[in-house]
Amino acid sequence: MKSSFFSKKNKKRVIFSLYFTIIIMVSYRFYVLQINQYEKYKTLGDKNSISPIVLNAPRGIIYDTKNRPIVDNKFIYDINIVPKNFQNNNFNYKILFDIAGIRKDYIDSIVYLHKNTSYRYKPQLIKRHIDFQTKSMLDENKLDLKGMYFSNFPIRTYTERCNLSHTIGYLRLDQNGNIISHNGLEKFYEDYLKGNDGIEYHFVDSRGIDQGVVNIENKNYPPIQGDGLFLAIDLDLQEFCEKLINNQKGSIIVSNPINGEILSIHSFPDYNLKSFTGPISRTEWKKLNNKDNIFLNRSIQSTYPPGSIFKLILAAIVLENNIISNNLKVNCTGVYDFFDTKFRCWKEDGHGIINLNQAIQKSCNIYFYNLMQKIDFDLWSKEVESFGFGHLTGIDLSSEKEGLVPNKKFMNNYYKNSGGWSKGHLLNLAIGQGETLVTPMQINTLMNIIVNDGYAFIPHLNKKINHKKKLYVDYDSRVWNIIKSSMYDAVNKDGGTAYNARLSSALGKSYGKTGTVQICSNCDIDPHAWFAGFVELENNKKYSVSIIIENGGKGSNIPARMAKQIFEFLANNDI
Repeated sequence: MKSSFFSKKNKKRVIFSLYFTIIIMVSYRFYVLQINQYEKYKTLGDKNSISPIVLNAPRGIIYDTKNRPIVDNKFIYDINIVPKNFQNNNFNYKILFDIAGIRKDYIDSIVYLHKNTSYRYKPQLIKRHIDFQTKSMLDENKLDLKGMYFSNFPIRTYTERCNLSHTIGYLRLDQNGNIISHNGLEKFYEDYLKGNDGIEYHFVDSRGIDQGVVNIENKNYPPIQGDGLFLAIDLDLQEFCEKLINNQKGSIIVSNPINGEILSIHSFPDYNLKSFTGPISRTEWKKLNNKDNIFLNRSIQSTYPPGSIFKLILAAIVLENNIISNNLKVNCTGVYDFFDTKFRCWKEDGHGIINLNQAIQKSCNIYFYNLMQKIDFDLWSKEVESFGFGHLTGIDLSSEKEGLVPNKKFMNNYYKNSGGWSKGHLLNLAIGQGETLVTPMQINTLMNIIVNDGYAFIPHLNKKINHKKKLYVDYDSRVWNIIKSSMYDAVNKDGGTAYNARLSSALGKSYGKTGTVQICSNCDIDPHAWFAGFVELENNKKYSVSIIIENGGKGSNIPARMAKQIFEFLANNDI
C-alpha cells in the first residue's frame, strides 16, 4: 500500500491544525484588545474622532437705490479648540501667548468648564478676529498647538461714503458666540438678512491634529447667504446730508411723497459702524455709550414740541370745518391778553392787520391764539391725531416712538393739582408749544400729506415693501391749496420766515414752514429749530424734507439754509 504525507488523512490534520491555530491567535488578540488593554485602546480610539464644524453663513448684502452696496461681508479668522480633543500635555501655551496673547488659564478654564458636558465635542471660541499674519505664524507651529484649529467668520463691512449708523444698526456677539442684531434694519429684517449656517465634519487624529474634512453622506452641507435688502436710500444724497452737520444734534429726513420711500435719513450725532466689526473693549463701549446719547435715533425715537409747524394743522382744521374763512383778519399788536395773562408774538411790535395766508407766511402767534379760541378742544385733538400724530408712522425700523397729542382727559390729569386744564393752556398748543410731542418722521409724513392733498404712504426704507396708504385726511382740495400757497409765500415772499430755503425759479418751487421751540422761559438755552417743507422740481419730481436742530436757534436760520442746500442738490442730481 502506497503511503504519502499528503494523504487524505494528513491533509485533514494540517487543515485542522491551521484552523485551530488561527482561532487561538484571534482569540488571544481579542483578549489583548478588548480585555487586557481595553483602557489603553479606548483612550486612543476616543482621540481619533470626527468633529462637526459650524460654517457661519454671511448675512445678506444691503444695497442703496442704485444697487450700490452699503453693507457687505468679509471673512475674519477665529481660533477654536474642541475640549474633547485638547491635550494640554502636548500643547505649547507659551507659543500661543507670545503670538496671539491668549493666556493659559483662559484656555484651561474653557476645557474644564466643558469637560463633562455635551459642549466638549463642540468647537469653543478662544479668540476672534485675528489677522492673516498671526494665523500664518500659528500655522507654522501647529504641531506644538495640538487641538487648536482656525475657522472663518463673516463680519460686516460698510461703505466709506457715509455712516447711516442708526438706520443700519449694528451686530454684537452674545456669550455663546451667536450674532445678535441691535436696532436698525439689521434687527427689523433679521429673519430676512440672516442666512442658514452650514456644517462640515473634520477628522481629528489621536495627536489632536485636524486632518481635514471627512465626506459623510447627507451630513456636510454649505452655508447659505441671507437675502439681499434693497433700500430707497440714495448714497449720494445721504453723503451730502451727513456732511451738512457740524457738531450739532438733530435729524434730517428726505422722502419721496409719491410712494413714501425714505431717500435719506440722518440722526446726529452718530457713530462709526466700523467700531463693531471686531472686538470692542469695555472702555471703548463706555466711551461711545456716554457721548451725547449717540445711540438714540433722533429721527424716530426723540420727541419734540412741533413749534410753529403745527400752525399749518390748526389752519387746515378751521378751514375744513368752516370755522373761519381764509379772509379772516386779525390785528397783531404783539400781545394777546387772556384774562390776567399776556401771551406774546415772536415779533414784539406786532405784524399789524393780517389774514390767514400772511399769518402762516410770517408765523404770527397772535393770529393763531385767536383761532384756538374758536375751536373745540376735542375737535382739535381728534383732527391732529388724524394726521398721524400720537401714533407710530409704521416705518420699517424698530423702537419708534409715537409722541403725544393731549386731549381733555390727559390735560385734566396733567393739571389735576391746579384745577384741571383751561382755555389758557390751549394757546400754547396753537403754536406747537406746551404738551404736544412729535417725532421728525411724523413731521415728514405731515409734509407728504400736504403734497398729496390729503394722503400719505407708510414711510419705508425697503423698496420691496408694497405701497399702502397709511393716512388719509379727507379735507377739501381748497384747504390744501390754501396751505400750500401759504407755505410757498413763507419761502418766496419778503417777510416769510422760511425765506432762507428759497430756490431759484429755474430749478423749481420750494415750500416751507419754520418752527422755533422754546425749551424754557427766562433761561439761556437756545430753542430747538425746525424746518419742514417740500420742493417741486422742473422735472416734476417732488421731495419732502424735515429738519430739526436741537438748540439751533431760529428755524429760519440753520435748518432753513440746510433745506435750501438739499433742494439744490436734489435739483442738480439724478436722485
